[in-house]
Amino acid sequence: MSNGGLLQKALEQQESQANSDGADLLDKIAMREGVEGEIPSAPGEPDSISFIPSSPKDIDLKKIFLALGIGGLLPTVVMMWFGVYLIPDAIPITIVTPLVTLASLVGVWIYLGIGLPVQVKIGKIAGRGVAVVPAIIVAISYLSMLLVPIILGFLFVGDMSLGEVEMNDDGTEIEIKIRQNGGSSSAADAIVEVGSWTQTMPLKIDKSDGLGDYGKLTIQISDIYTGNSLPDTDYLLRITVDGNTMSTILDGNHLSRTIDDVQSLATAVLSDDDDNCGSTNDCVIGVSLIAWAGLNSNSRPGSLPLSEFNLSATLYFENGNVAIDYPDVYVNKTSATWDSNSGDYGSGQYDIGDVGSELPLEGSVVDPGLGEFKYIPKDQWEESEYGCYYFVVDVTQSEPWSAGNQIVSHTSHYIYAEEVVEGDGPNQGGGGSQETWTAAESC
Repeated sequence: MSNGGLLQKALEQQESQANSDGADLLDKIAMREGVEGEIPSAPGEPDSISFIPSSPKDIDLKKIFLALGIGGLLPTVVMMWFGVYLIPDAIPITIVTPLVTLASLVGVWIYLGIGLPVQVKIGKIAGRGVAVVPAIIVAISYLSMLLVPIILGFLFVGDMSLGEVEMNDDGTEIEIKIRQNGGSSSAADAIVEVGSWTQTMPLKIDKSDGLGDYGKLTIQISDIYTGNSLPDTDYLLRITVDGNTMSTILDGNHLSRTIDDVQSLATAVLSDDDDNCGSTNDCVIGVSLIAWAGLNSNSRPGSLPLSEFNLSATLYFENGNVAIDYPDVYVNKTSATWDSNSGDYGSGQYDIGDVGSELPLEGSVVDPGLGEFKYIPKDQWEESEYGCYYFVVDVTQSEPWSAGNQIVSHTSHYIYAEEVVEGDGPNQGGGGSQETWTAAESC
């Protein structure tokens, strides 16, 4: 190649590089300013140089639909079926769903690089134009996801039905869900009846969960309570809305709170230690007290884990004098509390639990034979002579759980005595003595 040819090629490459650098510079200016225009040519040059900001390139349709499926449709399905479990009750799902959809739209838009209009300028970010076809596809897809359920809801309004009937966490209210897909959010009158109790309440189908649209009604349990539902008294709930009547039987466990059976037991703690008994073979060194309060049954009272009551327990001597005056016990649901008097009467609290009705009334001394249970030693009794003792347990409740603060009571009787122990043979005489504590019918 001649020197002239090489020189010509070098000049052409230099001119091409200059044009490319100039185009890049103009494009950067256009990006920064978000405008298009032209730079006039130098005097004597025939044409001006125009510049237009670069717009997003075409986006593959497969990529668009994949992004819509994963980033758009998947969050919508998750909110529809699992939103009720993922979102706290305090936050309405009708607020969260649009926010999730908006966040999904922004994510898909950014992922696909659809871009912003050239007129948009936010700080150092300037729009470079919008990929029109992908933008239209994404916009139509999201409008469909938002509008189709609303349109179908208006066209196909479901029948109103009685949904879940549940008790709230603190056991004071019954919450009722009335379900109707596509129902109106405007209030309608709901006539609510339980037995002789009737009240008209406003009902709005303004909530939604994984099972569909619903409205909520709330009943105070104290307003409808008339006595234990268990074992065989049903509370029938009837709700009428626009002539449509729905009914169900309320859970009897939620509506059984009246103590109608109380039992008491005093058991002697015996010792054969000479330091405790002296010359007596066996002796009473204390007593353990137990009370039961609950639902009447054939044996021990049944459990009433939602009840609230006050319990008093007193051990009397036969002449009416008090031997042990146990502190008053307050029971709220499954928790019992009382004044322990610095440990003289156990820890001052006991968890009765959801099953059973037993309430141990502890003392200050641990007996290995009773496990961790503490008994009340005899030196703390106000009366400790031989004779008849009776243990009285009284339970009272306030209305409506008990009409007129009725007292439910139980008394058990015991004989505290010293008996002679016979010898092993006919000529060996007596075998000493021992103390006994036995149940009796009365004193």
